Amino acid sequence: MRAIFIADAHLRHPEDNNYTRLLEFLDQQQGKLDALFLLGDIFEFWVGYRHSVFSEHLPLLSRLQQLADRGCRLFYVEGNHDFNLGDFFTRALNCTVVTDQQIIDWDQKNIFICHGDLADSRAKSYRLLRTFWRSSFLKIIAKIVPPDATWRIGNFLCDLSRKKIRRLHDPSPILLPYAKQALDQGADSFVCGHFHYPLRTDIEGFPVVALGDWIGQFSYLELIDGNFELKSFQS
Repeated sequence: MRAIFIADAHLRHPEDNNYTRLLEFLDQQQGKLDALFLLGDIFEFWVGYRHSVFSEHLPLLSRLQQLADRGCRLFYVEGNHDFNLGDFFTRALNCTVVTDQQIIDWDQKNIFICHGDLADSRAKSYRLLRTFWRSSFLKIIAKIVPPDATWRIGNFLCDLSRKKIRRLHDPSPILLPYAKQALDQGADSFVCGHFHYPLRTDIEGFPVVALGDWIGQFSYLELIDGNFELKSFQS
């Protein structure tokens, strides 16, 4: 059995380097993959309309459809940039959508998968904002506002977010206690995204992985017959 885990591509325009390289990578996986785990923030911005998607998302969605058609199971953990995925992804792609975190039984392993944005219990203001963005009120607004306007608003907010300087740092002080809680719940491995910092370590012999990103690192995790290996894609 072979599975791939990816997070934090923040895809926006199909001509962007990270977008084209992800398409190239997925093209190489066709017919060779049993499962693909997308652990959040794959898109820079996603709004879950029932019967339509933004045209910029179509190239990736096409690759995911091709993988699914060839027997690859799809799992998608919602991030802090892409949420309310359920209806389209479950209906069109037969994808298992995880809204927060979940232990997945795969290849004789109980893998705790999450985006990672809930790891810091001290981030109270972020958790409140996260709840607001996922609220029923915002879902109703998203259905009323035309997609073109939503796309402009979403990209404006993402541009504001990008202006904030984000220094990469080892997430271990935050991540390891959170992973330990997951392992205590019955998981035997832990995988997350969010931190844009690739990390592979162990807690009491159980693997703990932060995936890094698909922006400049092109980092991914490969699971083959129960063995985890953190890699970087070189096209």
